[in-house]
Amino acid sequence: MRGAQEDAVSVTAETESNQPESASSTPTGTSIVRTHLVAAALALVLGSLVALVASLQLIVPDLLSGNAFTSYGRIAPAARVLIVDGWLVLGLLGSSYVALTRVTGGGVRSGRVATASAALIAIGVLAGALGIILGHQSGIVGQEAPIWARAVSVIGYALATVSIVGTARTAKDALGATGWYLTAAPIWLTLSALVGIVPAPTGIAGTIQTAFSNAGTVGLFAATASVGLIYHVITSITHTDPADARPLATLGFWSLTLVWANLAAVHLVYSPTPDWYETLAIAFTIAALIPVLTIAADLALMLRGRMTEIADRGSLRYGLTSAAALVLATVVMQLMSWRATSAVAQFSTWVNGLDVLIVLGGGTFAIFAATSVMRGGSAGRPSFHYVMSALGLFVSAGALLVGGVVVGFTWAAGPASQEYANAGEAWRLTAEASEPYLWISAVGIFLFTLAQIVYALGVGRADPAPETSVETAWAFDLGFEGAPRYATWRRLIWGVVGVWAFAGLMTWILPMLDTSDRDPTILADTFRTYEDGSDAALGRQIYVSEGCIECHTQQVRPVGTDVGLGPVSIAGDYAHEQPALLGNLRFGPDLMHYASQVEFFDRFILQAKLEDPRGIVPWSTMPSYAHLSDDDLAALVSYMETLR
Repeated sequence: MRGAQEDAVSVTAETESNQPESASSTPTGTSIVRTHLVAAALALVLGSLVALVASLQLIVPDLLSGNAFTSYGRIAPAARVLIVDGWLVLGLLGSSYVALTRVTGGGVRSGRVATASAALIAIGVLAGALGIILGHQSGIVGQEAPIWARAVSVIGYALATVSIVGTARTAKDALGATGWYLTAAPIWLTLSALVGIVPAPTGIAGTIQTAFSNAGTVGLFAATASVGLIYHVITSITHTDPADARPLATLGFWSLTLVWANLAAVHLVYSPTPDWYETLAIAFTIAALIPVLTIAADLALMLRGRMTEIADRGSLRYGLTSAAALVLATVVMQLMSWRATSAVAQFSTWVNGLDVLIVLGGGTFAIFAATSVMRGGSAGRPSFHYVMSALGLFVSAGALLVGGVVVGFTWAAGPASQEYANAGEAWRLTAEASEPYLWISAVGIFLFTLAQIVYALGVGRADPAPETSVETAWAFDLGFEGAPRYATWRRLIWGVVGVWAFAGLMTWILPMLDTSDRDPTILADTFRTYEDGSDAALGRQIYVSEGCIECHTQQVRPVGTDVGLGPVSIAGDYAHEQPALLGNLRFGPDLMHYASQVEFFDRFILQAKLEDPRGIVPWSTMPSYAHLSDDDLAALVSYMETLR
């Protein structure tokens, strides 16, 4: 049943049950939103603190060294789980309830389901982060948490989808841009996350499946939900009708979702995947300019003539910062997908800079903007939280992007001069070149973390502000006819599923079915076959559990930068591996053919280096693995001896 008094978030939650319930037993929209935002804020603060420690360890590798639970390879992925799966998902879902109830004018449907979803997602996130720290990570890039923890979160996503879709359905054909984006986002999140817990095939096929799942659960979900919240903020602060179905809004929605759904291959340029698969990434990142320009034009027309009338300058600042971060992320993705720039930027901190722009920029500031609107906004100067958050975001992202380019050119310098390859003693140049940018990035993360402590202290205390009246939308006519009829409820749902299915076919199913060059190579049959119980198999598991993939790749690209690292990697090299440990970052040298580089490989020296890196190589940035037993260290060395 529903309460009589509506607030800015919702009235008393409506349920799907036919059984009557007391008002006290049914969560209100306010309590549902507060539950999501409090849990999200706690995950953000904890994740930011852990990420700060991890960023410092890249510069001061002896920081908290010798302890299994504080090793960089464990705490870095744990921080990502807390920030992405915890803060970003819970924050965007909680803010979606705020926005959708304003669009529909009703309450949150299936309130208990919504509350249960938040609890399950929080449990899955905490269990996943703890599992990684305890050494149970999967070794799958972007899905490092144990599969059982991810499965718990997926159930939470599915329940959130039920509640959000049920809430949006009350308005059906009158959802407007806000409703379209926020209805689609959890559907894509759930479907893509389901793919992520399906046991992946061996070799490159498993890498392709993981890339598709990651593209949906991070990129597509974050982008669509963030843009939906930006629309919510603009309509709220301009007091216009959020259900208005404008032609440009319709075009922007479908173009953005189609493009971002097909970006799975962005991180796999030059990888052993089929060449045409990489071409998709290039084509769709170029096409990403269409939604950027369309949505920007639509928002500009909404704000035209109203800027001086907007009293809530605080919410506007957060919203525009979110939009700016998403635009920058689109540009960064374009550059990373082009072969000329990818040869330099791929595997560098450029990858981290992109993640920061999407997660801490677009998604995070969209949540801040929605939270600001919920509290009534601010007409004053930029707040401490906004200044520190924005400063931390752009300092960190800027340092990672610029540092990535600098490091990429150090990788190109050696092979181009024919004096050295990027391994062994030559890696010192990379370590020294990256250090100042890593320091600057750490400062940015510190500022951002400080701001989020302030945010977390206040997020659970503020009540929603009273809803203001809706005025007639700004009238503009670009000559389009009949566009709103393409945004009916039926077409929305079928279109959302259709876009996801098309992306799945193009960037998951068809690339997996392409078996060219998938036959096991001599390298795979001779060295990269690990019998259960063998020292090499145990060592490979230790390599995974210690998060060595956080700093090392195992793929040699057909580019000048990788000349001297060994034969170029092909799909058949990984035919027997599950998962294939290709990696996507090089804080340390590539290890694909490490054991063949006899000029600096020695079993006993390697074991001593793992135990005390700077005792062997004073400039080394590798963390100490002194917490491993002698048997475990020997097994890890046995595995690395197979990397030929």
